[in-house]
Amino acid sequence: MKGLTLVLLFLMGTTLVQAQSTVDLEKEKAELLRLHKLAREAHFKTDADLLLKGSAEEFISASDGKISRSKSADARKGFDEYFKGAKYYEWDDLEEPIVRISKDGSMAWMITRIKVRRTQKDATGKEKEEKFIYAGIMTYEKQGGKWVRVANVSTFEPPT
Repeated sequence: MKGLTLVLLFLMGTTLVQAQSTVDLEKEKAELLRLHKLAREAHFKTDADLLLKGSAEEFISASDGKISRSKSADARKGFDEYFKGAKYYEWDDLEEPIVRISKDGSMAWMITRIKVRRTQKDATGKEKEEKFIYAGIMTYEKQGGKWVRVANVSTFEPPT
């Protein structure tokens, strides 16, 4: 009985190693970087639907010393307001994004550092310029064969 158990454990371990080694990490990284470029496009188009495409139904954020959870409908409302009357002039990587993917291809994260310059009209119609540096980490899960954004940690620094 002990021998059979050892054989089964060995076979299960071999199967897991083979499954992990079949993930094309470069292909997965390219897909994550494509999603990052899509986020840039969404900002320039001020398109909340495009930005939130590929986000989980519940999204977790950490910023300003707080953790928050939002449903996709609430996130859409928030980004609709954030994009209302906005125009982007810069949303550019200051450094190459750092991407890491689990060996089994089920989880990933990406750290980015982005320079943002935008204007947004206030309630009176006056344009206000905003400039800042964003640095953060976005985490992803593979769901239904696609990468889905599930959590983010954000930091902001005024430009010098």
